[in-house]
Amino acid sequence: MIANAPFMPADPTERFTVIFRALQRAVADNGYRLKIHGPLIVLIWNYLARQIARFAKIASRPPQSPRTRTRAPKPVEREPATPNPKPPLTLPRGFAWLIRLLPNGPATVVAGAAARADLQLFMEDPIVLDLLATHPSLGRILRPLHTMLGLRPPQIIKRPRKPRSEPTNPANPRPKRPRPKRQPDFMAQYKVNPDGSIDFTPEQLRDILGPPPPPVPPWHHPFVPSFDAKKMWRKGPRG
Repeated sequence: MIANAPFMPADPTERFTVIFRALQRAVADNGYRLKIHGPLIVLIWNYLARQIARFAKIASRPPQSPRTRTRAPKPVEREPATPNPKPPLTLPRGFAWLIRLLPNGPATVVAGAAARADLQLFMEDPIVLDLLATHPSLGRILRPLHTMLGLRPPQIIKRPRKPRSEPTNPANPRPKRPRPKRQPDFMAQYKVNPDGSIDFTPEQLRDILGPPPPPVPPWHHPFVPSFDAKKMWRKGPRG
């Protein structure tokens, strides 16, 4: 269970408030010790406070049916947006970003593991499941909270997949892009012995080394005398 929460109320709104109020306090109490940026702690606190208020507001409404959104037409002309000199500070993104933000210490036990376990039990409660069936817009609140704590959203709050649009002209389908031919293995053309040596054919040697050099003309051959110069050499006059 979460610290400072000895019991969990049966009402889904109160139970949701208890879980994430405790998460707020845990992040605020341990954020400075874990050297989390102060404005980021304020962003997390305000974000969880907005989600608590939105959950209570939507849950108090009468049952609703799921709405289908229609995209508004794009404006014809837009004024160029002035670039901001410094981007505003926003919450982190990604799967389990709050768990990764609190890597060590008791803050992980209180703010991460306990809130994660309580949210899992919250989503398994039949009263909560009935509330989600009659108020499907609560999924927009619960999905990012699941992602924040490293949980996969259950099937009841998953976004419905968009139906695949059928081709406008099925008689002329889009031609498939030709796949590039697979290049053959370079060493497959050579015979590699078990010891690692390669046996080349004369054609392969010709391709590697090039054509043989032209024959050397006779006048470029080195002079080789046909007699023994040492025997014919006179070492001086005979006595």
